[in-house]
Amino acid sequence: MEVLKAMFGAGFDLALLILALIAVYLLHRVICGVRVYFIYRAPRRVICPETRRPAIVKVAARCAGMQAIWDKRSLRLCDCSRWPARSACSQDCLRQIEAAPAELKFSASYRAS
Repeated sequence: MEVLKAMFGAGFDLALLILALIAVYLLHRVICGVRVYFIYRAPRRVICPETRRPAIVKVAARCAGMQAIWDKRSLRLCDCSRWPARSACSQDCLRQIEAAPAELKFSASYRAS
């Protein structure tokens, strides 16, 4: 470390500090992305806005997590129990998921019964 300080002078400490701050910021963004992934990875039970009937949907959690890393939040579906018959829907059910992400999870206890 002392050799690098001698080579680069006093600016080395500042550069090291800036790199450390950048690393902390990037780590924070990655943690946010992982958290978003874990929030949206489970299937959800929603009421389809078009048919007014229950549907099981899956959010594209990996894409949502990656977008959260870059601070661009937008959800989209990757699967729905009403597809392929209604695959051209407007995905308005995502508003229900955004409003209450934890309450709509479709747990294993529902699947077993």
